[in-house]
Amino acid sequence: MEDQDKRYAFPWGFHLGDLKKGSESMPLYTASSDGGFCLLYDKASEAKADNLLESLCLELLSTMPHESLKVDLFDFGKKKFYHLSPLQYIHLFQTAYNPEMMSTRFEALEEIIFSRYQELLCCHRPSISEHNQKSKLKQTYHLVLMNLENFPTDEIELRRINNFVESAAKAGVYIIAFGNQEIEESESENTQALLQNLKKLRITEGEFAITEEIFEFVELLKDHTFEPLDLQKSYIMQQILTNADLEKLLDPESIKLEENTKV
Repeated sequence: MEDQDKRYAFPWGFHLGDLKKGSESMPLYTASSDGGFCLLYDKASEAKADNLLESLCLELLSTMPHESLKVDLFDFGKKKFYHLSPLQYIHLFQTAYNPEMMSTRFEALEEIIFSRYQELLCCHRPSISEHNQKSKLKQTYHLVLMNLENFPTDEIELRRINNFVESAAKAGVYIIAFGNQEIEESESENTQALLQNLKKLRITEGEFAITEEIFEFVELLKDHTFEPLDLQKSYIMQQILTNADLEKLLDPESIKLEENTKV
């Protein structure tokens, strides 16, 4: 049971890609303890950004225990993540694609965060990741993808955005914001609050700028090249769906996952 409980800890880092030097390869992670990050790109790099985000989500969903992680996308407009879409049918991925849905979903996530702080977190279990390693009643993690062009809106009070960002990670909610680099000029206080509270990864003309903020050992970049995460997404997605089917055959009482609120 101990090894299984360790699997319910949220990964210590987000896998962004690999450092290559000749035949050598080492994974590059950015710490998840920061609560997430912001991916900013120019127009020429949007497809690369989308590919990285989709690969990162699929890798997390495929390596963590089934249903221990759910992905929420705040976005409308053109469809970005085709390989995540089928996971809607097994409730691992959902999109809030208009202002009303975004507001409702944001409130639901706020309620999850608030209730976990009130009922579960304490000096012995200061985060949901630590709670999940000590409790038989596991809590679901959430990864929230926010398109900064669409969310947050000015209808949401600034204090709520600040509280959300500052409280989310310990409560098991992680944020990856993304958008065109032009969003940094936004006059929205809400958008600026997210930009100021999240570390930034930039892609310009298809090139990733790996800074010390993202990766502690930047000196490795002098003689290594960075290759962003690019998985065989159709295969990984099918693997997740297969695991979901297998899960139905197992004893549903073997591991309990709780949300604390209806979502």
